[in-house]
Amino acid sequence: MTGTAIAQIIAYLIYPVLTRIYSTADMGELGVYTRLVAFIAAFATARYEATLPVAKQDNHAFSLYRLSFRISLIVLSTVFLAGLSYFFLKSYHFSNYVFLLISVLSAYVSVWINLGTNWSVRKKLFRQISIQRMVNSVSVSAFRLLFGVLNWGAFGLIFGTLLGSFLSIFSFIRTFLSNKKSYPSAKDSKRMRVLAKSYKFYPTVYLPHVLLDLGVDLALAALIVEFYGKGVFGSYSYAYLMLKLPLSLFGQSLGQVFFNKSSELVNKKQTVYPLTLKTLRILFYISVVPFTVLFFFGSELFAFVFGERWTEAGKIAEILAPALMLNFIVSPISSLSLVLSKQKLMFGFGLIVAFFQLFNFGIIPLIMNMLCKFRFADPGFSSFHWILGFNAILLSLIYVVIIMLFLRLTKKIPLNQV
Repeated sequence: MTGTAIAQIIAYLIYPVLTRIYSTADMGELGVYTRLVAFIAAFATARYEATLPVAKQDNHAFSLYRLSFRISLIVLSTVFLAGLSYFFLKSYHFSNYVFLLISVLSAYVSVWINLGTNWSVRKKLFRQISIQRMVNSVSVSAFRLLFGVLNWGAFGLIFGTLLGSFLSIFSFIRTFLSNKKSYPSAKDSKRMRVLAKSYKFYPTVYLPHVLLDLGVDLALAALIVEFYGKGVFGSYSYAYLMLKLPLSLFGQSLGQVFFNKSSELVNKKQTVYPLTLKTLRILFYISVVPFTVLFFFGSELFAFVFGERWTEAGKIAEILAPALMLNFIVSPISSLSLVLSKQKLMFGFGLIVAFFQLFNFGIIPLIMNMLCKFRFADPGFSSFHWILGFNAILLSLIYVVIIMLFLRLTKKIPLNQV
């Protein structure tokens, strides 16, 4: 967690400079790119990388490591060829081909990061995870700053992200190559097929859940750009990024350790409730002060720290603060759905969240614009702030229900049923 904190502090320190170089529209394009890459990278491994910390034997885990990597190469090659064919038939501009190449390469780098991180969690190589994140943070920030000074616009943000992330994966690659000698039998194709079948729950249930969440994020980006423009989405994306940084700062690290510890407890037929309750308390104490400050003073803070053009992002941060505080608390313990084999239940919650999100940002603007056109409604109710606030309230209620459900499951479900 210390290494991750240092990495994110570096990012925090460079953002006030970047926001005075790049526009809200540039940040909007970066937001679309990051969501697209996350979606492709999740699909690329069929989520088999999540099996690495929970596999019972190291040899099995490394076979799953190799299996995930093989699947990713097939998927990413298919995505690239499909994209080339689409652009060729549609006669798009050359910049679209560049964007496609960068997106696929970025997804490939993300695959290495996801696989390397999960293997490191299994082997308790937390120092290696910290180093990767610090190198990533420093490199990405430096390249974005350099390309911003060169006035490369949104392309500089995107290309800088790719280069910086690429420089951070070498420690994971080195570990993978060294482990190939330690687990030579892991390359057996028959073993991989058996393990793939044994852990089929991950691509059949866990993958759709993850793709649903990431797909909704990508769809929301498209809807906000369509109805409100790149500038508004840039402000929203940046506010969302700033509020999600505490999750990267502490929550993600705690979540990885929680995943490891809870898996060990379940394998030993011990209760997970005390660990879950303790983790929730820690996350609440960490989040309550910063999110409360953002709720009351977001506009002023964003304008002061990032520049006057980001006042709108501060207003959006005020609206999002309660929901994202609860999201910060829920996310690190969400691995319980894997540990307790409750992915189907969480997938149901994911469908509910997806429905509300897409309805709020896709259907309500159409309805309200139509009503306002015929003077049946106040134009204010179709504003982005009104819809965002309504969406934040619904999300907050859902997160509270999920927290209560996790506590109930860990307290009352007999471990012989897990």
